[in-house]
Amino acid sequence: MAEPSPPETDVVVTCKFVTKLPAELRVPETPIAVPANLTRYGLSQIINHLLALDPARPFDFLVEDELLRLSLHRHLEAHQLSTETVLEVEYVPAVLPPQPKEEHPHEDWVSALAALPGSSSAKGGRGGGEPLLASGCYDGIVRLWRGGGEVCSWAAHKGPVQAATAVASAAGEGPLLLTAGNDNVALLWRGLAAAARGGGAPEAAAVLKGHGDTIQGAAAAPDGNLCCTGGWDSRLLVWRCGDALLAAAEAGDEAGENGKAGGTKKRKVGANGAAAAQHVEAPRAELSGHSQCVAGVAWPAAGTVASCSWDHSVRLWDVGAAACTDTFNHNKAVYCVAAALGGDGLVAFGGAEKALRVWDPRQRGGEGLAVRACSSHTDWISAIAWHPSSAHHIVTASHDATAKLWDLRAAIPLHTLEGAAEKLLCATWAGSGTVATGGADCKLRTATVEVAQ
Repeated sequence: MAEPSPPETDVVVTCKFVTKLPAELRVPETPIAVPANLTRYGLSQIINHLLALDPARPFDFLVEDELLRLSLHRHLEAHQLSTETVLEVEYVPAVLPPQPKEEHPHEDWVSALAALPGSSSAKGGRGGGEPLLASGCYDGIVRLWRGGGEVCSWAAHKGPVQAATAVASAAGEGPLLLTAGNDNVALLWRGLAAAARGGGAPEAAAVLKGHGDTIQGAAAAPDGNLCCTGGWDSRLLVWRCGDALLAAAEAGDEAGENGKAGGTKKRKVGANGAAAAQHVEAPRAELSGHSQCVAGVAWPAAGTVASCSWDHSVRLWDVGAAACTDTFNHNKAVYCVAAALGGDGLVAFGGAEKALRVWDPRQRGGEGLAVRACSSHTDWISAIAWHPSSAHHIVTASHDATAKLWDLRAAIPLHTLEGAAEKLLCATWAGSGTVATGGADCKLRTATVEVAQ
């Protein structure tokens, strides 16, 4: 008969504490014995004592690249690790609870959000200025926000705005914005930096036509010169975008002025006074494979696109070859997808279920091993946004009227953002320290989140 295990309070674990933090925050790596019943709070007290920190700083702890969420003893038991060997424990700064920042009422459901890099030069060039935040509504209006205030708004679409994404530009006039909606078109907007400084409304430099139904998702390549859209017509289309599309539109203008045939229409002025799109762009390629609405698109690396669909699948694509390179077949409709920076890491997705799913395409031990569930939401997941510079942190929005901040090295969320009165429809990071959400209560909300790199 096996002897019973000793009480957790009687067990000690020999730990070697390591970190990637600066030298002034490193403790000696000499192994020390600590009680096995300590959780991350007790371990954080030890690190603060060893570093003589005043005021104290909270830390989180990683054991074999997984965040510690149980006591040391229970974690070791759950992972069948021995208490007799020296345990290497990495400590990292803890992410503090998000602090609500601002709340901005809209006239209709807030359905799309995009963060645009700030501009510090007089000409709107790339710089370290305060970022812009674009919000799209079911009334077709797009609004620009900076520093907690609305700086510009304009009628962008004939019907709800379903997608918005920032487009990189090296042309010197500041960031570009791509929007799409129920009018079956996507629009590339320029002049946002000037509009934020009090100039006129942004100009629709090009209209992307090719979908036969609502465009539900959009993403731009890291360099901005290509973009991808997915819609209710089950199509996933690749387009010229960014500086490349601006150059084509300007060349078309010149051709039109010279009386030669081109892909450009004469300038029209919309009801809001902004110039209507001149250049009509056709898709450059189609990524064929989905059989139902393509609800979400992500473009994490130059040649890689991730897409998700109501056909229950998540797909990875080689854009240059216009070929699907990997597919995960789920058992529920998938509404949103996000991919880790670089395009060779994790893919997170959610949809008509309560669990966030995390897919590692690099694992080839079967689909069941390659995908794990992270449960906390109580209703469908409507949006996912990856942190702009962290490989581990994402935010999710749900029909349960909450947003949740996750470190994907744990199966439970770090924090929950509450306050919405109805379901959330969109979420994004506005820079590295602000989370923005919008939804059916017609409000844009922001919260400050400090994620240490």
